[in-house]
Amino acid sequence: MIGTIARASERSLLGRRRTLLVVLFAAIPVAIAAVVRVGGETSDAVALTADLLDALVVRTVLPIVALVLGSAVLGSDLEDGTAVYLLARPIERWRIIAATYLVAGGLTAGLMAIVTFVAGMVVGGGRGGESITVAFTVAVAVGGLLYVALFLALSIVTSRALIVGLAYVLIWEGLLAGLLEGTQVLSVREYTLGIARLIAGGDAISVNLDGPTAVALSAVLLAAALVVATRRLEVFEIRGGD
Repeated sequence: MIGTIARASERSLLGRRRTLLVVLFAAIPVAIAAVVRVGGETSDAVALTADLLDALVVRTVLPIVALVLGSAVLGSDLEDGTAVYLLARPIERWRIIAATYLVAGGLTAGLMAIVTFVAGMVVGGGRGGESITVAFTVAVAVGGLLYVALFLALSIVTSRALIVGLAYVLIWEGLLAGLLEGTQVLSVREYTLGIARLIAGGDAISVNLDGPTAVALSAVLLAAALVVATRRLEVFEIRGGD
């Protein structure tokens, strides 16, 4: 049953024009990386690679791609009413969440991992930036899964998931997490960077959370988001029948 729902969700998600736009948007770091590489040599390719992947992928492209895909994979159907055909069936709600999460999470993690690896290798390949690229690739894939879980839950909690998600990315992560100490514990961006630094080692990646803490908080967020999504979908069913 999960496979059937996942295939239907995949066709629906990939059939939307916004998905094509997201793919084109995700390619921006690769294009900029090519420009940087053509621009000349650098004395510290590791730092350059880390800075580029941090600024372009982790802080900019990753959260937007995850927001669009995570909020649309089920939220769009709930908003336009087409999800009633799925919810009317005797299907356990955790199966619906699992299937839609696997589709949106897998697409986001896979797409962003490819983008990160290609961009990193374009800038740092052959110049010592290979290990930092691998570290970011793994961390970005994990970050994509976390963002999607968060935004999937958000799309069930509110019909304004895109607005709330943008506020989280731009205000909470973009401003508060960099100004107020302690807010980093609720930032997927910080988790992603913490995991990247844990894998890479050294000081090339600047982050306020240590690796083990980032991993632990990531696990808590993932579990909490999927539980909330499942519970809220159960409530949605009850309200739909009233």
